[in-house]
Amino acid sequence: MACLAGHDKTTTDKQFLDLLKLIEQGAQDERNFVKKGVSWALRMIGRRSRPLNKAALAVAKRLSLSQDVASRWVGKDAFRELSNPKVQARLNRRTE
Repeated sequence: MACLAGHDKTTTDKQFLDLLKLIEQGAQDERNFVKKGVSWALRMIGRRSRPLNKAALAVAKRLSLSQDVASRWVGKDAFRELSNPKVQARLNRRTE
């Protein structure tokens, strides 16, 4: 998912919005590489466009408030990057 979000320019935002449900499910897996992969996918999807950023930030916020340790880690990691002013400025330049 992360590679698709970073390299495929033909996939629509709607298709990535559907993937966010899978990311929320995968965030509950405590295995280290799975947790990192889920976080990477969420961050890459959130960097594609302003609407996807908004949706990914909402997912990250929900995950960061979870009682599950792995989900909370994924949420906080993704929220930190996606809300970063540099990422936000880059998205603003893309929409202009």
